[in-house]
Amino acid sequence: MSGSISPLRAFATSPYVLLTLCFLFWSGNSVFARGAADIMPPMNLAFLRWGVGIIVLFPFAASALWRERAIYRKHWKIFLLIAITGVTGFNSLIYHAVQHTTAIHATLITAAVPAASVIASWLAYRETISWRTALAMLVAFVGVLVVISNGDVGIIASFAFNVGDLIAVLAVISWTIYSVGLRAMPRGVNPMGFLLGVMIVGWFFLVPFYAYDMATGTRAALTLGNVAGVVYLGVFASVVAFAFFNYGVARLGANRANVFNYLAPIFSGVLAIAFLGETFEWFHALSIVLIFGGIYLAQRGRGTPTVVKAT
Repeated sequence: MSGSISPLRAFATSPYVLLTLCFLFWSGNSVFARGAADIMPPMNLAFLRWGVGIIVLFPFAASALWRERAIYRKHWKIFLLIAITGVTGFNSLIYHAVQHTTAIHATLITAAVPAASVIASWLAYRETISWRTALAMLVAFVGVLVVISNGDVGIIASFAFNVGDLIAVLAVISWTIYSVGLRAMPRGVNPMGFLLGVMIVGWFFLVPFYAYDMATGTRAALTLGNVAGVVYLGVFASVVAFAFFNYGVARLGANRANVFNYLAPIFSGVLAIAFLGETFEWFHALSIVLIFGGIYLAQRGRGTPTVVKAT
């Protein structure tokens, strides 16, 4: 019997396709957070989002998590680090950042994730930085600068840090530690069980912040839009997107997976046009060419990635 797989299955399991969808779902996260900034407190949003994600994933992954509990006990330090940086830290910091800084600044700062991942991978694993990877990051980063500056060099030249900018820098550091830390976990663990465990542990550290919000009367408005948004974030931006990202890192490595981070400004712009009434400008088209060109350059000539089979 042939060991080849169908084109449809190959497409559906391609790390490139799944990482693209991952950042599309995460872009929806940022658009919702920006639109609901005045009526959805940051820690409320983080706590409720991950709570929904845990409820959705639990029936499908609890048995795998329990079956492999000895692995997580043995590697509890790196597992705890991954949970705190990826679940507790990154999105909570971004939600706080957009309370204090502009969307342009926050997007510009988080665009540093791929470069930070490359540097962190070199520090942690001595992973080689090829000229192609460096050039790809540069081309894609220029595309990001175009879209977030509206094609106006003056916006970049007048860039000034404030407290929100510094919080966004902390978010970049948090996500970089998460994505690079994934490689330290043993191979072969069930990906859904792993994701559920990370979500539960990360959510546990959000409880005190949510309890403080409740005690001080800082509560989200109970509206249909907020409920729908939290459900979307809990299912697609939490369970589905994180599963896709973890799979992409396993197949391609943290550096190459994080190059897809440059898709976020494009997707965020498209979603903002659709849901926030923003218009499509010439610089959006230019940024699309540059960003996709950078991703193509980073992946070109590397061959077919090795498949990592889950238990």
